[in-house]
Amino acid sequence: MPTVLIVDDEQKIREFLSLFLRAEKYTTLEAASGKDALDLLEREPVDLIVLDIMLPDISGFELCGQIRERSAVPIIFLSALSSEEYQILGYRTECDDYVTKPFSAPILLAKIHRILQRCTPLEKTDDVLRFHGIVLEMSSRRVLIDGVPTPMTPKEFELLQALMKNKGRVLTRSSLLESIWGYYFTGDSRVVDNHIKKLRSKLGPYACNIKTVVSVGYKLEE
Repeated sequence: MPTVLIVDDEQKIREFLSLFLRAEKYTTLEAASGKDALDLLEREPVDLIVLDIMLPDISGFELCGQIRERSAVPIIFLSALSSEEYQILGYRTECDDYVTKPFSAPILLAKIHRILQRCTPLEKTDDVLRFHGIVLEMSSRRVLIDGVPTPMTPKEFELLQALMKNKGRVLTRSSLLESIWGYYFTGDSRVVDNHIKKLRSKLGPYACNIKTVVSVGYKLEE
């Protein structure tokens, strides 16, 4: 079963989430600080992280950034910081979802389940997408550009996957927000533009194949 790492300095929240998730057949790990979380990630395979922002030694935003330098593991922020400003900052640091406290455990579980389903490897026959010198391996979440492995954040990978699966079709910003950031995303739609810019910077000679459709969205074309 999937392993969820719960990072929160409140012991009661860690214990509650662990009991709830274990009842749903998840394996759980717990960390009370950023250092403990990083140490666990070095030793244990983790499928998803539920991450508080106000930790005793480091902010959750900074910890998320450090994790993203080494891993594409899905991250859900779980925080009492409910303002739009903090939620937008969370998505800019490459979280997969943002849940505010107080929270509904069943809704959090549904979000965890959805994200893990999205990250589940597809059958081997559908495993590889190709476009000129771009090779996208879905089961390993690896991208090769002219044979060279190219690190991608989770959102960059999913954007590229969506564009390659829909080659030649215009994908609107709203459809990309819904399919990649989630139906309940409340941030600025310009987050798509920022991620497309970062994605293009990694595609080398193929950056120009991502076309901007003014006031609509993006498409991948010859």
